[in-house]
Amino acid sequence: MALTDELAPALQALDDCDEALARLDAGCCDPGRSPSVVRLGATIGEARSLIEVLAGPSADSSAAIHRLEEAGSQIGRLQVTCCAPNRLPLYASILEGLTGAQLAVNRALGTGH
Repeated sequence: MALTDELAPALQALDDCDEALARLDAGCCDPGRSPSVVRLGATIGEARSLIEVLAGPSADSSAAIHRLEEAGSQIGRLQVTCCAPNRLPLYASILEGLTGAQLAVNRALGTGH
């Protein structure tokens, strides 16, 4: 199996994150939060770009993993400041996707613990 095939689950997980983020943004009652949502979308996009360029068994996934971690902290900040508990499943879905992407990257490259 090619490394790109092994990384496909990571990219699919980020697609799922993008979908949940769009739903979260569409339902937000505070337009002032939009810059944070936009930043989170950009961070997820950066992680995707870093994952897409991973190639070969000696690939260094640390930058991609760091961006996934940063996205996790951003979504965490958004969640704890949210005023609508009914959106908690969207936050959880995004965190689950970020975790899935990280696990897929580490599995594909044989790294992690």
